[in-house]
Amino acid sequence: MVTIDRMGFGWIVIDGKKHWHDVIIYPDGKVKRRKGGFLMFGSHKIKREEIEELYNSGTKVLVVGTGTNGVAELTDDARNFIKKMKINLVELYSQEAIREFNKLVKDNNKVGAIIHVTC
Repeated sequence: MVTIDRMGFGWIVIDGKKHWHDVIIYPDGKVKRRKGGFLMFGSHKIKREEIEELYNSGTKVLVVGTGTNGVAELTDDARNFIKKMKINLVELYSQEAIREFNKLVKDNNKVGAIIHVTC
């Protein structure tokens, strides 16, 4: 069971390991660097392809951390895919999103996450 320990502006700690970039977390606990966007952190636009990848890995509940100030957002195409596939979406500022992610994982949900670590 994966746990997000904490985060700050530009970083996140998952299972004791510090990541200096946006992350994608899969239901099996795999953590991957999110591609694209500003320098090393990631894009402010969360795309359908990212959601499809999580869905295909078994995600039933998707937690999206939109950043410390909520700047990151799902594209319309991503939102439409989420609705079409009936994925339960939890979209919050990243600090709140990590708390919710940990609760959902603890309750044995098939949770995937995209966490934006900057603005």
